[in-house]
Amino acid sequence: MQYAIDLARKRTDPKTRNVYACAETFTEKVEIQADVTLFGGLDCGNGWQWIGDQKRTTLTAEAGAIPLTMHGGGSVRMEDVHVLAESVVTSGASSIAAVADGVTVSLARCTIEASDAAPGAEQRQETSNATRGGDGNPGEVGCMASVTAGGAEQVNDCEDGGEVSISGAGGVGQANSGGNGGDGTPDGSANGGAGQTAGGTSCMNGRDGAPGTSGEPGAGATALGTLTQGGYTGKAGDSGLPGATAQGGGGGGGARGVLSMGSAGRSCADPNAKGVGGASGGSGGAGGCGGKGGPGGGAGGASIALISLDATLQFHDVTLKTGRGGKGGNGAPGQPGGAGGTGGTGGKALPGSSGLNNACDGGNGGRGGQGGRGGGGRGGHSIGIAFRGTPPPMDANDIHFELGEPGSGGEGDGNTGDGAPGAKEPALSFDSP
Repeated sequence: MQYAIDLARKRTDPKTRNVYACAETFTEKVEIQADVTLFGGLDCGNGWQWIGDQKRTTLTAEAGAIPLTMHGGGSVRMEDVHVLAESVVTSGASSIAAVADGVTVSLARCTIEASDAAPGAEQRQETSNATRGGDGNPGEVGCMASVTAGGAEQVNDCEDGGEVSISGAGGVGQANSGGNGGDGTPDGSANGGAGQTAGGTSCMNGRDGAPGTSGEPGAGATALGTLTQGGYTGKAGDSGLPGATAQGGGGGGGARGVLSMGSAGRSCADPNAKGVGGASGGSGGAGGCGGKGGPGGGAGGASIALISLDATLQFHDVTLKTGRGGKGGNGAPGQPGGAGGTGGTGGKALPGSSGLNNACDGGNGGRGGQGGRGGGGRGGHSIGIAFRGTPPPMDANDIHFELGEPGSGGEGDGNTGDGAPGAKEPALSFDSP
């Protein structure tokens, strides 16, 4: 078929650019540039008689391909032709029978038929959690230095785009009191544990870090989609937003040591030790990273008989048929947040010491927030004529529609997260997004 059309276009007189086609099935993508007339429905085995009232010429192509494209300015005329787009199964694929781009198209006794479109891609949640926070560092044994350093802070970089989570450092051990543990970040309530006082009040453990907040869900798709000579592109749902990084656990408070040997009943194992710090607090565990947002569901494919792009259409006894639009894909749940690290243990009093306390433990890091669920993709349309520019003529005496059902929207997180169903229309303008 394409070979015959190309030969016809080489003729210098536009009035002789005619193609006469047998009432058979031609399986190939056909491209007609302007000023070609295609006469179908001819009985090639019986003197080329017209039998279009019994059997037409059928143009079809492999699934997913558009069987007929008309473009190049000027005019195209077809008579007694059935253009058939096959059903598709590839996620989000559309079944589109014909495209008219910037031409005047005259159709007589033709059927333009699209079949069932495919559902949009279903998105899946990530199987692993976001990065876990590291465990806190332990405090040091007392009676070993004039000041005992606390457990070092733990850092979780959250390289997937979240904030850094840093735990609070453990409180130092000093001769007459213990230092306070540091607070974890990102900023939240102060959670460092108090150090042991000179009066003997015990130190306090660091408190757990605050969890990260969950990410906002993505919006469901509502836009119509876009038309080009290559077909239709639907609207996928928006991805959910990532969850927030959790706060690191607070550092544990440090313990007091020995100011002078024998005072207040405190002593280290070494009777000659003077002015030495007590045990130091453990640092908190780092907070977990927030989970990634779930991807939005893919758009359902559309079943469209004819796409008109700034074309002028003329019909006489034409039927436009469509199949089912594809269901919109569901948005994926967000990735779970990472667990917080375990707080470090407080340092111990040196064995053999008298009247000295152990230091306190760091708090656990908070869990990262779960990512928001992705929005649902829009359901696929079932449209006789999807057009940009000049509206098509809709005289019921010249054009007939047999429309399938549109696809339902994909699921998201509630009303605003669900995709809109597809449209079911004889003709629908795509001039506005």
